[in-house]
Amino acid sequence: MKIKETTTVEEAIKKGPRVVEVFQQYRLDCPSCRGLKEDTIRIVAVNNGLDLKKLLDDLNAAMS
Repeated sequence: MKIKETTTVEEAIKKGPRVVEVFQQYRLDCPSCRGLKEDTIRIVAVNNGLDLKKLLDDLNAAMS
C-alpha cells in the first residue's frame, strides 16, 4: 500500500527498512521521535520545511 500524506510515521516505518533510510537521508529523527504514532507525513514535511511531494515520492520509491 502506498504511503500518503495522511500516513503516520509509524505506519510508514512498518513498510520496510529502506523507508527509515529515507528519513535518515532527510536528517529526520522520525523513527525515534515522540510523535511517531500521531505525526503524519504531511506534518513532518510542514514542520521541517520539506517539499511534501518529493518526500512522498522518495518514501514510496523506497518501498519498491
